[in-house]
Amino acid sequence: MPKLRHKKSASIPVRPPAGPLAPVRKLMGWDPFLDQDVAKVGREADPVFNPSFDILEKPSCCAFLADLPGVRGEDLEITWTAGRITITGTREPEPMGDEADFYALERTFGRFSRSFTLPAGACPDRTSATLKAGVLAVRVPKAPADAAGRITIHDQEPALSILGVT
Repeated sequence: MPKLRHKKSASIPVRPPAGPLAPVRKLMGWDPFLDQDVAKVGREADPVFNPSFDILEKPSCCAFLADLPGVRGEDLEITWTAGRITITGTREPEPMGDEADFYALERTFGRFSRSFTLPAGACPDRTSATLKAGVLAVRVPKAPADAAGRITIHDQEPALSILGVT
């Protein structure tokens, strides 16, 4: 990650809020989900790339949508287990060289991982995903709610043999 080198500018300096309510104002701006490093609690934490997801559900499927600018498909992994889907990836910074003077570094980079509980009836083994123009779309189909079937009963084997008990 490039180093931040401060250069003097003609802009007006910003003062932190003062007065008896300053600690309350600072606490109101605190986001506990961005402070993922316990060792940095109470200090200024490095920003973490933590993309936001839109989650929608229809009768036929559920979908997960995320803006992932600068993330390539080969830097993403989507896995599922026990009714949960996990989307993991990495956003790498572009090489800027050592000669660049940065006035601000606001973009975030790094590894992220998000897990979501799938709704009842989801078929994660039929999941499809696309990454186009920096937008990840993951579609998880669902079995029809009114699906019905017939179970065949086999009477040739002892009842407990299907459980491995003889």
